[in-house]
Order: sequence, then C-alpha cells, then structure tokens
Amino acid sequence: MPMAQTKKRILIVDDDPDLCDMLSKYLQVHGYDTDSAHSGEQALKKTPRKDYDLIVLDIMMPGIDGYEVCHRLKMRRRFNHIPILMLSAKDTEQDKIVGLQTGADAYIFKPFEAPALLQAIEETMERVNRKRSELGIQHEISFRFMSRFSYLEKVNELVSQLFTRTPLSADEIWELKLALHEIGINAIEHGNKMDPEKAVSVRCAFFEDKIEFLIEDEGEGFSPDAVPDPTRDDALQRERGRGIYLVTQVVDRIEYVDKGSRVRLTKMFSTHARLKKCKQPRPE
Repeated sequence: MPMAQTKKRILIVDDDPDLCDMLSKYLQVHGYDTDSAHSGEQALKKTPRKDYDLIVLDIMMPGIDGYEVCHRLKMRRRFNHIPILMLSAKDTEQDKIVGLQTGADAYIFKPFEAPALLQAIEETMERVNRKRSELGIQHEISFRFMSRFSYLEKVNELVSQLFTRTPLSADEIWELKLALHEIGINAIEHGNKMDPEKAVSVRCAFFEDKIEFLIEDEGEGFSPDAVPDPTRDDALQRERGRGIYLVTQVVDRIEYVDKGSRVRLTKMFSTHARLKKCKQPRPE
C-alpha cells in the first residue's frame, strides 16, 4: 500500500485575521496544512515550533514588520532554508530591493486573488528547492548578472549555501552578505558605469579552510591606489569609500586583478571549525 504523501505546511502572517482565515481555508482545500500569525512577534514565536515549507509574510504590520521578521529568520541557520513569499501593497522596484536585501524569495502584490497566491506559493517552493538542489552538488558556484535586482536574488541563493556548506556564524554570514552587496553594486555602478549591455560575473569556490569569491566586471578597470583613503573623514562621506572600507573589514584578503576589473575576496574559517568538503580548485 503506497504511503500517504505528507502535506506541505504553510505559515500565513498578516495582521488582518479575516484575510488569514480566508487564505487558510483556501489553501487547506488545495491540500496544504496552514497556521496563522497576526503579528511579527507571533510569527517569530511560531516558526521554531513546526517545520514550515513556506511562509506567506505581510510587510506592513504593527510592531515588528515583515522586513524585520524576514531578516531575523533568514539570518538563522535553522530557518534560512524556508522560502518566504512577501505580501506587499506597493509594486515598486525599491520595495522589491528592500525585500530582497532582507532575504525574501518572492513577492505578490495586493490586492490579489486566492488562485494567484496559490500559484505563487507553488512556483516559489519549486524554484527555491530546485535551485538549492542544483547548487548543493556544485563545488564551485558561478553566476552572471546585469542589474542590481538580479544580483540581490543571486546573493540570497548564495547565502543559503553559506549556511549549509560552511562553519561561518550567522553574524559572519550577514557581514559577508553586506560585503558582497557592496562589491557587486560597485561593479555595476563604477566598473560597468551602469551600462545595461555589460554584465558582472561572480565565482565562489569552497575550500577546507576558506571561501573565495572572484567578482569581474566588463569595465576598463581602475588603480587600487585610487580608492579613497578610509581613514580620512571626507572619504568616508563618499559612498564608494565607505563600501570598499566595509569590505576590507569583513574579508581577510582583497586582491585587485587585471587592472582592477577583477576582485578576489578571501574569507578564512576559524581553526576549530573546518568545512567538511574536499579542497576545491581556486577560481582564476
């Protein structure tokens, strides 16, 4: 006799109890188990109690909002793997960027019909799980991007791999995520000069004692000596100076290659926590 398939469990987080109830009933009819939380605080309390396959998370809530809930969950190794589908009343690129910076996997915009939410849930779970399976068998991760939006999506995927494949702490991963944001945006804005026809490539290699990133833009490069001195107050007021200074504080080594169009970042693991993977070739 075939075993019964386990139902997927979804947590719906919204400060509107009627909306939560309606969505819960609809998803239950379509084969899902559901729980509801009516505040960010409730969501953070409920998440550790059950294994959720996805969280539907409203942004605008009193107290702890959806952005903060998403950030807290995504920066914990135990919960980072849970896909988060954000509900937003604002369909703007800036709102999407903020959500992606906190770790959101997908968006759906209000008002929406229940079937549209069901479709978004199924597509998000399928996409996230497929991507993680693909990345999980690779010793080296590579991707290309041409916009800030697509880069943030790729960094979120990479962060999930850092949680599962390295001994780095949540704080170290958060700092490394910020550093990758800075160096990637710098490549788009200063390396490629915001040219929509130019791409940036990223390669990530896992070693026994470290992780290395190679970021390459299609610009003309620059002299590392031209980077603003981070010890000068006027330089710290300049975005590029602050960004590169942040990167130097997070990684153990930063190297500029090929006239500055390629940057190699190295992050060492602590001596008492080594990656349980065989050493892989260094990206060149």
